[in-house]
Amino acid sequence: MNPDIERARGASGFTLMELLVVIGIIVLLAALVVSSGSPGSSKRHVTQGTKQSIESALERYREEYGEYPEPVNPDETAEIMPGKVYRIGAAKCLYQALRGDGYDAVKGAGSAEKGEPQSDGRVSAEEIKNAILRDMPEGMWRKVGNNYFLVDAFGRPFQYVKADAEKKTNINATYDVWSFAEDDKNIMSTSKDTENDAKLGAKWIKNW
Repeated sequence: MNPDIERARGASGFTLMELLVVIGIIVLLAALVVSSGSPGSSKRHVTQGTKQSIESALERYREEYGEYPEPVNPDETAEIMPGKVYRIGAAKCLYQALRGDGYDAVKGAGSAEKGEPQSDGRVSAEEIKNAILRDMPEGMWRKVGNNYFLVDAFGRPFQYVKADAEKKTNINATYDVWSFAEDDKNIMSTSKDTENDAKLGAKWIKNW
């Protein structure tokens, strides 16, 4: 292989990793910031930073695998808080795809080289090779029952929909990712629902 090409590829990969590390540090610092406003505004600030980190990692994932991750069971639910049931399938997919811990929640990701299929909260030597966000802070994910998934600063699972041109279940041409933030009523609503209800996503932190 041409040495110049090898050097170019190495430089490009290094730049991407540098970017992800910087984003991770920013998220960590944001989480440690002493709020000068209400607790809600502080959580929104941290959630916004986490969302941006997820978006950057998703682009790195697409560069690595040629597509964005897709959840095996997007409609899987769990009671996250007393009386509050959320969809967690996509958040589990994001956790595994970006952290590398397990792969059974990511469609088409099955491989003996990826380590154990179920998440266990740890990243093994085999799994670290698949990690996009290797230094993911613990506050970015949580465990409920046997489920590990990405959460916002409110402790709720991030919502994510990969673009599907045929089903048209999302708004963006790539993917929709959002946090319900302070909204604790419309927690089973989707990004597509906001198209016909301008007020629906007013409290959400979203990428559309």
